Amino acid sequence: MKNYFNKASLVVLLLTSSLLLSACSDTTQSSVKLNAKASKSQTYQKLNSVADTVIISEAKFRFSEIEFESATDDDSTDIEQGPIVLSFNLNGGLTEVGIADVPAGFYEELEFEIEARDEDEVVVNDPDFEGENGQNYSMVISGTINGEPFTFKSEKDFEVELEFEPAFEVNDEEQVRITLNFDTSLWFLDQDGNALYPTDSNNTLLIESNIENSIEAFEDDDEDGEDDED
Repeated sequence: MKNYFNKASLVVLLLTSSLLLSACSDTTQSSVKLNAKASKSQTYQKLNSVADTVIISEAKFRFSEIEFESATDDDSTDIEQGPIVLSFNLNGGLTEVGIADVPAGFYEELEFEIEARDEDEVVVNDPDFEGENGQNYSMVISGTINGEPFTFKSEKDFEVELEFEPAFEVNDEEQVRITLNFDTSLWFLDQDGNALYPTDSNNTLLIESNIENSIEAFEDDDEDGEDDED
């Protein structure tokens, strides 16, 4: 997984619902904008047969927590807001998640969670995340594999940890723009291009791992959906 993510960026995501930030000793603020993108980086071709075709028609994730740490001292800031459901634009375009003011400084480590609702948490306004028998889901993905419809729902909680090296700077001179990218081409295929059917419970752990490992983020000041460093 690429580790280009600025901690402040997920503040943008989870503050979309309220745009409130925990107290910070530095009163200087700067605007940070977070966009989301669903990409397709790879096309697998099996050697001895026709490659399986996976088409994703909907992908939604439930974000709920974020913690980020300063690169210049031992302080850390916990943000626990939301939950918020992120629904991807699957046509390759960017989706604006939100804009928020964050304290200026350098940030080096990010943690955020994609997790199912606990019983005492607020219910999101999306029935797809609630099962008929009391299940709660962290993600809902629908599509077809070789023309056969599927819906994949995971009850797993994902804690994603990303570091930025060197530390990502937020200053009061210009807006920082970050793209959060999920590579959908990795989700339902194994490394040889074979389909991982969600209806087969033996594939669940690998699918969940593929999704977690597909996440990257990068600075994207021109908002073209590509890493500015490439």
